[in-house]
Amino acid sequence: MIYILLALVLGFGMAGTAAFYTHILFNQFNRWLPIGLVVLFIVYLTFLNYKNMSFPNVFIGNLKKAKTGPPTKTFGGDMKFTQEHALGLLTLCVLAIPLSISAHHYPLGGWDAWSCWNLKAKFIFLGTENWKDVLSPGLWRSNTNYPLLWPLINVWFWDLGGRFDQAVPMLNSIVIALLTAGILLFGLLELTGKIWISILAAIIVTALPFNITLYTSQYSDSFLGLYLLSTFICLLLAEKYNLPKLKILSVVFLGLMGFTKNEGLIAAGIAALLIFGHERSHKKELKTLILAFFCALLPAIIFTLFIAPKNEAFINGFTSTDKPTTWTRLGVILVYPWFEFISDKWNGFWLLVLGGIILSGKKLWQSTLGIIGLSLVLYLGVVMAYYAVNTFFEIGWWLQTTLSRILFALVPTIALWIGIGLRL
Repeated sequence: MIYILLALVLGFGMAGTAAFYTHILFNQFNRWLPIGLVVLFIVYLTFLNYKNMSFPNVFIGNLKKAKTGPPTKTFGGDMKFTQEHALGLLTLCVLAIPLSISAHHYPLGGWDAWSCWNLKAKFIFLGTENWKDVLSPGLWRSNTNYPLLWPLINVWFWDLGGRFDQAVPMLNSIVIALLTAGILLFGLLELTGKIWISILAAIIVTALPFNITLYTSQYSDSFLGLYLLSTFICLLLAEKYNLPKLKILSVVFLGLMGFTKNEGLIAAGIAALLIFGHERSHKKELKTLILAFFCALLPAIIFTLFIAPKNEAFINGFTSTDKPTTWTRLGVILVYPWFEFISDKWNGFWLLVLGGIILSGKKLWQSTLGIIGLSLVLYLGVVMAYYAVNTFFEIGWWLQTTLSRILFALVPTIALWIGIGLRL
């Protein structure tokens, strides 16, 4: 089951990437071009599937069984639909109910949905050659310098349908939430063999009222969280089943994550460096991983270096005399996160995280789990440093409106990290 969900996550990334190369880079607005690119890529993967029998290990595992002795468990198992799969799918169906209700009452999403992500998607799809008007300095409140993966995915689906439909981003937000829950659930099941622990983790991550609101807000943070989770699921599965090609898929997800938002680019860079450092003894594999990462990251690189306008909402507080970084600002940055952790909106989630970290102990900082933990810590450290450096916004308001979304994107990966740590 997990390989189907990972394939869907990859498919979303393929759709957004195809829309970028056709609509944005080459300014071509025939709707069949991005659709055709995705179809060609699917055909190519299918061809590799039949040509190279080792390739399906990335998606469906090794289906061969030992001719003698007891069967060996491999990634993907023997493709049978088990009782655990049924329970997992039933859980996702139940989780779809509150998500659908929230999306129904929140059809246009949150502020950043209709003022940023969906606005950009509409400019690209409806404005065609004039889409770059959305990058005008006067629209700086729409985060004009932010990458375009989420808007371009919606554009691809509008291309597929042949018309603009506001229901597309709403439905996609539900799908992204369920994909996140499904990958966490079935990933933990594959890694631990414990169905009830896996179901509990998926419910905790998805069914928190605050998380339901953010998932259906149609924000790019949901995509960041999905790709970060998928990256580390693939990395853990590669380690467990000795499947180097799953490592390639993990860095591809990292590269795609870099095109979700600027924070995603930072997180992708940090995680990629840690993974490359961990794989430095495998010279041949390392070259392949670096190449795969930068191929997937290429849209983010092109957009950031050659298309994105200057960030109008940035003042370097270390050099500015009008709005310098003050000790008061630094104090707020150090103190506020602790109030965020105990906020009622999280329903005690971070207390559970603290308990899980204490019970897991040093296991969370070893091998692949260590990469996950260090990635999370370094990413949050960089984010806090940016809050200190950029003094454009009043720090209290900025932390109140953005820190919870940054943490929200990390919640699925944190649940995976602690879930595996408690099981080891």
